[in-house]
Amino acid sequence: MSKTNGSAQRKLGSWIDTFVLQTERLESPAIFRRWTAIGILAAALEQKVWVTTSSPLYPNLYIIILGHPGTGKTRTIREGRTYIRTLAKIHLAPISMTWASLVDSLVNSKCLFSREREPDLEYNSMFICADELGAFIHQYDNEMVDGLSALYDPDVYSQVRRTNDLNIKIQSPQINILTGSTPQNLTAFMPEKAWGQGFTSRLIMVFSDERTIGDDFAPVKVNHSIDLDHDLMRINELSGQFKVTEEYREAVNNWRHLGEPPVPLHPKLTHYITRRRVHLYKLSMISSVDRSDALTLTKADFNRALGWLIETEDTMSDIFKAGATNADGAAIDEIIHFIRINDMGPGVSETAITAFAKERLPIHSTLRIVEMMERSGMIYCVHSVHKAKVKMYKPNQG
Repeated sequence: MSKTNGSAQRKLGSWIDTFVLQTERLESPAIFRRWTAIGILAAALEQKVWVTTSSPLYPNLYIIILGHPGTGKTRTIREGRTYIRTLAKIHLAPISMTWASLVDSLVNSKCLFSREREPDLEYNSMFICADELGAFIHQYDNEMVDGLSALYDPDVYSQVRRTNDLNIKIQSPQINILTGSTPQNLTAFMPEKAWGQGFTSRLIMVFSDERTIGDDFAPVKVNHSIDLDHDLMRINELSGQFKVTEEYREAVNNWRHLGEPPVPLHPKLTHYITRRRVHLYKLSMISSVDRSDALTLTKADFNRALGWLIETEDTMSDIFKAGATNADGAAIDEIIHFIRINDMGPGVSETAITAFAKERLPIHSTLRIVEMMERSGMIYCVHSVHKAKVKMYKPNQG
């Protein structure tokens, strides 16, 4: 039977919507602010609420906010952290950890939640809230990545360390992750094989290249909301099992029978697709607690959760395109810039372009790159009026 432990009434209709509105001054995309708020609620709920499918499912999430430098992802995550820190019993992980130190921190993140008419809840939950993925994990480490995959579900975790004859056993471990990265850093961090493994299938990747422009000289608004603090504390006090309404169940089953549309098509998201329904259930729980204390999943929660999921999936494939910048790509950008600033009318000669390119690319690549740029329409060839008929190039304006 679901129940709550607090008695104070909420001050806000929606914690998530209020956070998004309250943080407009950060000049970061609304999708970043919304998913930061979702991540904060997931962390606040820990293992105190759940929905039962074949087994209890908890609303913890692994969220990574992705954007180019200057898009506001760091500011947004830091703002979310100011609210989660107001909860006295939330265990925030150290930013930089080895796998062994992460396990040690999780051992020390034991929670005992007292309930009035039911047995106390005992578990270990920790929130990794890092501005940058690279600050948390310096390089791809199989032990760390496989371990995080294991801690996504609160199954018994054990570890034996021979160096100090230590036997660690955690009965109900759980991790929440909210971190940021650039697409380039993420694709450089993740080897190709990682996209076929468990960790990336658990990641919800939130991407935007939107840059919002504010007024640096506008009157300063109150930065921190005591109403958000109040309601987050209230949400943190919720406990119990969610009730699933018939309309929610029907909406889920109809969606499943239709093939769970719209399904992301990028090949690197093949394994992510298998967990979309789990993500949907977790987001539905967060939608429910965002609006009330009732611990009830309704059709409105289904629609809202699916809307959040589709919003992120619409741009997920763009992450790989944005992260594909390599030496060739950087050189192409410089070549186009070189042609633009040196084009005094008739274009820039192939000789000059090749000489410029040789300073930035291996010799065997220069002609290939110039030819590829011409074939793809980045530049086009014109012939000079000189008798030598040297090839001259101009950049396309698009």
